Amino acid sequence: MRFDYSARDRDGHEHKGSIDAADEGAAVRQLGASGLTPVRLDAVDVPARRAGRAASGRIRTADQTLLLRELATLLSAGVTLGDALPSLVQAYADQALGPALDRLHGHVRGGGRLSEALSDASLRLPPFVLALTQAGEASGQLARALGEAADQMDLDRKVTEELRSALIYPTVLVVAGTLAVLLIFIGVVPKFAPLIRRGGSNVPEMSRWVIESGVFLRAHLTEFGFGVGGLVALLGMAASRENLRHQFMQGLLKLPGIGPWLLQSEIGRWATILGTLLDNRVPIIEAMGISARVLKFEILRSGLERAARALQQGQTLAVALESQGWFPASRLNLIRVGERSGELPKMLLALGHSQTDAARLMQRRLLTLIEPAAILLIGGVIGFVMVAVMTAITGMNQLAG
Repeated sequence: MRFDYSARDRDGHEHKGSIDAADEGAAVRQLGASGLTPVRLDAVDVPARRAGRAASGRIRTADQTLLLRELATLLSAGVTLGDALPSLVQAYADQALGPALDRLHGHVRGGGRLSEALSDASLRLPPFVLALTQAGEASGQLARALGEAADQMDLDRKVTEELRSALIYPTVLVVAGTLAVLLIFIGVVPKFAPLIRRGGSNVPEMSRWVIESGVFLRAHLTEFGFGVGGLVALLGMAASRENLRHQFMQGLLKLPGIGPWLLQSEIGRWATILGTLLDNRVPIIEAMGISARVLKFEILRSGLERAARALQQGQTLAVALESQGWFPASRLNLIRVGERSGELPKMLLALGHSQTDAARLMQRRLLTLIEPAAILLIGGVIGFVMVAVMTAITGMNQLAG
């Protein structure tokens, strides 16, 4: 909260201003620490006004990660949860997290558990964050659990941002090349239409088709623009539907090159999350269920559900995963060694890091191939158009000769 105050110092001089504090008592203590004795203290309803602005904002993964990391840092420094939350509520009052964080503080202040408060749907935290928080509360290592949850979320965010950043140049290249092809079709190719009308049968069919296509596109440019706009709108609507996005992702897994990369990446995320959960003493059956829910592909989720049932029947994790066709056999030895030595969490974390590194290497290789592939494709289209036009001109020259 914010308070407007009027106070006097030890010499009796009057001071006026504003101060941010969790409540009136905290404001009085802050002024006292500064050598001021409050004469007047009026609360200003700033959080409510800010919350109204913040409610319309979108909660970003970076905001969630920063919140967890700050809370973990405060708890590690010996600050109690009851003192840490008010300061965070004040810090995030004018951000998208403000309203949800205020509700979280109210829930904890009313005697609720932090893990229950974090399940607020508006916070949009992944399931493994809630599980790690529950484990941290049970073990008394809440700060460590929150820190590891923040590390995992930060890793996921960095991988996504790396992919987006790497796709910027190929996207610009493809868009610029597409516009260049359209410019040739609309502005250059139609000028050769008289050639095919004068040349008759001497103009090759390929040249006739290319030039007529350019003429048609130029004559129906408005309809073409509306068609492209409608297609973009349909794609946007499809992308907003969860079931269509799900089907699209399942289809990507079957593509050569892209499928193995996505599989390596998902196995790395799963192993890291499972290892983190087990390291925080979450029971393995529960941890298997939580780690499976963060995966994007149905084949992986269903496979892990079968593996969890096999664990309940007494099988080891390595044996349960050995029957899964998608799990790399070369990585099973790490899990076997971890189970035999009692260091399964450590081995899963090592597996997660190695798989994530392998996925990043594959990602860089795939993105490296996009640029030359786009150049070859666009160059091939432009070359095809130019050959068609030159062939028409050559045919006309032969007719004139």
